Amino acid sequence: MKLLSLTCLILFCKPLFAQKIDSTALNNLRDAALEFQNSEIMRSGSLAISVKAVKERANVFGLHQELSLPSASTLKLVATATVLAVFGGDFKYQTFLEHDGQVKGDSLIGNLYIRGTGDPSLGSDRFTGFLKSAELINRWVAALKKSGIKHIKGKVLPDASFFDNSTVASTWIWGDMGNYYGAGVQGLNFNENLYRAKFKPGVEPGDPATFLGIEPAIPYLTFTNQVTTGERGSGDKTILYSSPLGNRVVLTGTVPAGQATFSVKGSIPNPAEYAAFALKTALGNATVSIYDQNLPASGAPPAAIQRKVLDEYKSPALRELCQQTNFWSINLYADTFLKQAGKRLSGQSDFDNAAKAVTSYWLGKGADLRGFYIKDGSGLSPSGSITAGSLTEILNLANKDASFDDFYKSIAVLGQNGTVRNLAKGTKAAGNVHAKSGSIEGTRAYAGYFTSRAGTLMSFTIIANKYMPGSQRIVSDELVKLMSLMAQL
Repeated sequence: MKLLSLTCLILFCKPLFAQKIDSTALNNLRDAALEFQNSEIMRSGSLAISVKAVKERANVFGLHQELSLPSASTLKLVATATVLAVFGGDFKYQTFLEHDGQVKGDSLIGNLYIRGTGDPSLGSDRFTGFLKSAELINRWVAALKKSGIKHIKGKVLPDASFFDNSTVASTWIWGDMGNYYGAGVQGLNFNENLYRAKFKPGVEPGDPATFLGIEPAIPYLTFTNQVTTGERGSGDKTILYSSPLGNRVVLTGTVPAGQATFSVKGSIPNPAEYAAFALKTALGNATVSIYDQNLPASGAPPAAIQRKVLDEYKSPALRELCQQTNFWSINLYADTFLKQAGKRLSGQSDFDNAAKAVTSYWLGKGADLRGFYIKDGSGLSPSGSITAGSLTEILNLANKDASFDDFYKSIAVLGQNGTVRNLAKGTKAAGNVHAKSGSIEGTRAYAGYFTSRAGTLMSFTIIANKYMPGSQRIVSDELVKLMSLMAQL
């Protein structure tokens, strides 16, 4: 009965382009999908597939494509498609060094600010020709000294007010938020909001691992180390616990034996505060005196207080940021894009309202988004869900936008680059299928585009959910097999 019911859910291509689809290849895809769905691995799980012709917006193949399932990181395609459509690929973020008050002689009677506009790449080392965090701090020190200021009779402050105060989605889990991939989003992000914690593993599994400190140094953070030594080759099995705006971090899990040192990535709580701290420290080292005085109120509302800009720094173009997001699945960037789009579309940047604004944007373009219940831009939230059909709807509509070329190029190619660079080599999918991968506990997914044998651009989404525990590798191999069969249509 299960096989019969699944067969009834298979959708077929429309007559408009039916003659362009190889019927044998379509049958092979159908048979492989049904075989996998009926396997023991998927006994208690669901396999959802949607394949559509992009320009015709017509179904070519579908299986359970209306089930609402976790998206994992395939949701980054929605975040990047939206922000590119709304802002364009040439858009660049701006970050400002500025001050209020007055300059009298070599003294600033006022506060120095780093004011962000949401740039997730500020201080990142990913982009050739752009300043890393330490270089950026040096630039700001030089800008202040060039202005002739040697004394700050006020404070060095971060201005992260461009976005709301909800740095993380309320639906994220506690075990994610202290780790790099769970970094919160602020109006002022810095160094991708990450630090690296270094450990010296013990000799044998079970031995305590010595905590050697973090880079960059953040002396106001406190650490409780519970990390032990794991088996050789076991990799990073740590979980870092911290609140988004707190200063205490608990280090748990294991690091592998057999290495002199081993580093893991954590998320900086309140990265805006860290950026100001780093600048203040560098200014002190450059003999700029900072008095940390609370200045008397001017009587004017905060919005009316004028600031003088000492330095303006621009990010790489948005198309480059989106490519890094989709190639390497950077949660911080995708969640920034959600907030940025939400602020432009609705005036509200908190996760809930931004998600509603992005959903409304694609609904307004005619997408069928029944079952599309997103909670963030990255797909990190386990309670967010989409349907395979709704994601291919958005992928098809993105093709009509002027920014589509930038979006298409931002998606990695199977067998060539990004997180899918080692997949499907030696098959028809390699070099053809542009795919964003996604994985969270119990879910493996891929989505993107491929070109059929007749030259038709197709969109696709595949989601495997609640498969047998411990079978992740087998599930990934099966999904790659399905993408290889798609490429033969």
